[in-house]
Amino acid sequence: MKTCGKCIYLDYNGTTPIYKPVLDAMMPYLTHHYGNPSSSHQYGREPKRALDHARRAVLRLVCPRGDDIDKDALMALMITSCGTESNNWAIRFALLRARDRTDGEGPLHVVTSNIEHPAIAECLKSYVEGHLTPKITVTYVEANREGIVSTQEVLDAMMPNTALVTIMTANNEVGSVQPVFDIAKQCRERGVLFHTDAAQAVGKIDLRGLADPDFGADMITLVGHKFGCPKGVAALYVRPDCFNEYKHTGSLLLMGGGQENGMRGGTENVPYIVAMGRAAEILLEKRDNSEITNLESNIVHMSRMRERLLTKLVNGIGKDEIVRVNGPSKPEQRLPNTLSVGLKGVQSGNLLAKIGDIVACSAGSACHSSNQTSYSSVLKALEVPPAYAIGTLRLSVGPDTVEEEIDFAAAAIIEEANSMINRY
Repeated sequence: MKTCGKCIYLDYNGTTPIYKPVLDAMMPYLTHHYGNPSSSHQYGREPKRALDHARRAVLRLVCPRGDDIDKDALMALMITSCGTESNNWAIRFALLRARDRTDGEGPLHVVTSNIEHPAIAECLKSYVEGHLTPKITVTYVEANREGIVSTQEVLDAMMPNTALVTIMTANNEVGSVQPVFDIAKQCRERGVLFHTDAAQAVGKIDLRGLADPDFGADMITLVGHKFGCPKGVAALYVRPDCFNEYKHTGSLLLMGGGQENGMRGGTENVPYIVAMGRAAEILLEKRDNSEITNLESNIVHMSRMRERLLTKLVNGIGKDEIVRVNGPSKPEQRLPNTLSVGLKGVQSGNLLAKIGDIVACSAGSACHSSNQTSYSSVLKALEVPPAYAIGTLRLSVGPDTVEEEIDFAAAAIIEEANSMINRY
């Protein structure tokens, strides 16, 4: 049971534990194979081999099934330190590529949604306000009340000077899964770069084919600590030949030794990259001598745990429509592990303060004692009624979550929620 004392961990969307096989895989590169992968001597050769192996494993998460990933294709995966860095670089890449296309068409233009992660939203805001150059304009496509963006509305928002479309694969708060495969295909047909932040989706849905060379995304953000790795390692998939027309010398993003195919200088963090590769391998390994992958098995298990948790909460406090699920009404349109649930008559900040030592989860609202009516921009975008928004919890299970943990956590939430509801 993954607990800290009696504290049940239901915050897998925040971060995941480092899985033991992942820790085992990275340890030799902290203790024995510590050489610099750029070195030509014996101590550098094994780290270099390990990096190539890890890149190939991570690419298999998004490449079409059965694709041969040759040595040249490995450079499509640029290693970064976190999802925020990957997202920022994706935007920067697109604007650098398109900066000579503004003649007579005004500033460069970007299409995104109104429920993106701050790593996208705040970066774009800085360009719009002129804190970063070039100055741009942005169209924010509104998600519907279930948190899903329309492909057609994304296409309708494009302009002749659109440099980039960036839509997250799945929302981190309510778990809504976006039609990114379709958007990617439509953007490719129109010659517009498409980036998707898949940080929250890896390990929860099957992304194979998202990097299809003909119809897939041009850039994809992947984040290690969301699927069993240490914090501090991530990646940005960049479609091969995507930026060939943009000529540059030296490192494009971080000036230095020319690592990451000349895009991002700096000695590679070999142990953490190895960890990310091993975590990716585990997801696609077959389970118990069957044809079912760990990923497929995890999806079924996490869905079952999520539905068990919802059933417990509805039965325990659901009288008079107290419990409301935020996001898609169809479970298959949500991440299998994610439950965003609003509890009418409850203030989530107060509830978390009461149960924080026995249930680890997060509020779907930015609810503080100084402002009890404030809640997240995502819930506002989905027009969640305030009575439910200020009482929203984000509960996210993992592949190792078990029924006993669900039942214990549900009982704790139910007891405190009923106490609050009966108090007012």
